Formats: sequence, C-alpha cells, structure tokens
Amino acid sequence: MTVDNIYRSPMSSPTRATARNVAGMKILIPLACLLLAACSQSVGMGNDDEALLNTNGEPMVAGTRAVQIGEGGPGFAACATVARVVNISATGETYLPLRAAPFLEAGEVSRLPNDARLLVCTRSIDQRWQGVVVPPANAPETDCGVGTPVASPRAYAGPCISGWVASAFVRAVAD
Repeated sequence: MTVDNIYRSPMSSPTRATARNVAGMKILIPLACLLLAACSQSVGMGNDDEALLNTNGEPMVAGTRAVQIGEGGPGFAACATVARVVNISATGETYLPLRAAPFLEAGEVSRLPNDARLLVCTRSIDQRWQGVVVPPANAPETDCGVGTPVASPRAYAGPCISGWVASAFVRAVAD
C-alpha cells in the first residue's frame, strides 16, 4: 500500500461498522430510558386526579393566606411601607375588597374606602397583590404592632385586620 492509498482509503468495514454501532447505542440507550420513564406510572400526590381536576363536582375555593410580617429582617419595621387606597372610583366601585388570600376568588375580609391608610407588609410573587395590615378607621395612625422590627418573618397576629389588596389600587406615601 502506498502513502497515497493510506490517506485516500476509507476505514475498513469492521472499523466503520463498530463506530456506527457505538454511535447508535449512544442514542438508543437514553431513548429507551425516556420511553420507559414515560410509560411508568408513579404513585403519590402528583398523580391524584381527584385533587388536581376537582372531579368530585364541588366548586374550588381559594383558601386563606396569612399576611407575613418581618420580611425585611430584624433591622427594619415589621411592615415598612405606609400606603393609601387610590383610584377605586375608576372601576365604578366604591370600596376596595380586602381579601383573605391573594386571589380574586378569596373571601372578602373587609371593604376599604378610597384614601384608607394601609401598612404594606408583603407582596405576592407576581406582584399583583399586597399583604397589608389595616389600622382602624377611627384611629388611622395606629401602628398595629408592626412599626417595630420582629426577630424573623412570621404571620401577622396583631390587633388590626389584615389581608390582601390588588396592587393597582395601592400607592405608597411618606408618612
């Protein structure tokens, strides 16, 4: 065999077949694993069709989610932002619903008039809802126990009402 023939000659048949088989196996083994995983039926909470699809015929109802205070850490007031209810007349409503959880379907805890004072403590992940503590209408300057720091984040359990309001109707103010 000449030098030219060595450079021009393709791999011999057994070597080429072996390389193809190895490449094919590298694809087939993961593909077989994926197919087996897709066909397996796992058990546990993730496959509970009754819970996920609500097939029992009862309407789904949003639960309650407590407002968390102290999310800023022990160096800040438990609820660091003072705000007011704004622009509720733009929707034709005369009040802003204070809800038990950050969902439209959640129960109404109270109704807040335009310009009501709020202490903003937390926000929903999507920023559409704010968890607030509401001072009494007859004593709007009350701090409701959230004007000082708390050691760690926790659910609000103070003397004032708390709940969730739509962020679009809340404006932070300097107090």
